[in-house]
Amino acid sequence: MRDPQASLVFGADQVVRHLREALPAQHPLHTAQARQWADNGLLIPFDWLDTHRLISPKIPFVSSPEEWCDAQLLDAAGLTLDLLESANAAGTDLKDASAWNVIFEGCAPVFCDLTSLEPMQSHAWWAAGQFVRHFISPLWLSRATGLQSRDVFRMNRDGAMPELVRETLGWRRFLWRCWPLVAEAKAQTASGSLSVVTPQTARYRQQLVASLRWMLNGVKPRAVRNTVWGQYTEQRGHYTSLALQAKREQVAQWLTKLQPAWTLDLGCNSGEFSQLALGAGSQVIALDGDHDAVQAMYLHHAGQRKLYPVLASLDDIHSGRGWAGVEHTGLAKRLTGCADVVLMLALIHHLSIAGAVHLEQVAHFAAACTRRWLVVEWLEPSDPQVQQLCAQRRRDVSEFAVDSQRQAFIKAGFVLRQEVTLPEGHRHLALLEKTV
Repeated sequence: MRDPQASLVFGADQVVRHLREALPAQHPLHTAQARQWADNGLLIPFDWLDTHRLISPKIPFVSSPEEWCDAQLLDAAGLTLDLLESANAAGTDLKDASAWNVIFEGCAPVFCDLTSLEPMQSHAWWAAGQFVRHFISPLWLSRATGLQSRDVFRMNRDGAMPELVRETLGWRRFLWRCWPLVAEAKAQTASGSLSVVTPQTARYRQQLVASLRWMLNGVKPRAVRNTVWGQYTEQRGHYTSLALQAKREQVAQWLTKLQPAWTLDLGCNSGEFSQLALGAGSQVIALDGDHDAVQAMYLHHAGQRKLYPVLASLDDIHSGRGWAGVEHTGLAKRLTGCADVVLMLALIHHLSIAGAVHLEQVAHFAAACTRRWLVVEWLEPSDPQVQQLCAQRRRDVSEFAVDSQRQAFIKAGFVLRQEVTLPEGHRHLALLEKTV
């Protein structure tokens, strides 16, 4: 977004990049190699409208680094190095190495900053420091301390500064292969320009990319840990096998009948019901606040372009970021009207009891997200989960009668089209249609 060379105009399904000055004929974007990078999935596809305008397809839902699991950041880093390596071999450079320059089409990363490509002008890679701040250091902190990379970007959109790593890890940083990357050093100054890429520069760049890959490999995420929500689908003792099977079959039946183009799965855990929506032909935005659950889902669907993972807590959604708070659209705005069907399965009690969000507010949020349909699960006060949460929060279970939940959604503009009681009688699935 912060490009001195161009500005962006977003349309319904395309993005037009307006250049302030026409690019010279020898610029990398005029070459067949750039087309090849786009064809290979490294670079966002583009066409020239005229000498001052480039057009690209608009990715329908864009997540940000503060909404990625560590495995996504690792893949974004690998993509950046893949493009850099191929570009360097063609005498081209990347002037930026920002995580914000990578977007995910589903679970497939793509580099979107077209004007970051430029003819190679120096022996050193000017963006190396940015690559370390945005990729290696956040993954390093996550691996060493448990501070997830998304938390780093929530604190600072420019990633993890060297001093943050030094102060956080202390002497322990010397136990890691990438410690030289955060050593105190003088500010970088511009090196002499290149008129020709010499063999020495080519070899140096090859060695640099290899070194950065080696550093990156040393901080790649550990195997997914056994968190509560990451293992939810295997360990939910509050469902009998009969009730769970009935739930799956009913949700699948509704999805098959409704044939949504887009489904939003709120509180998706590791994506069990997102998978049902994919099976019904829908594109899916799958959101959960548990890092390892989202990471397990992402790794399972690597390369899948119809599933869009989002790592975020519904009771603490961030607003816009960057310049004036509008450079990167906030999540609540991106979720508004994003789906034909919204799934809120085994979620209401967590928001309204554990999160202390009023039922009416939960219902209005669902109404804002869906274009038409909502599939929701309501729990009886007798359900063990409701009993446990109310005891922990000192709440009266009678506040969460199913009829109170039902009325909250009706007041938010929904009409109840079908309701099914699952075996054992503690849980109800409801299909609602938004009418206002």
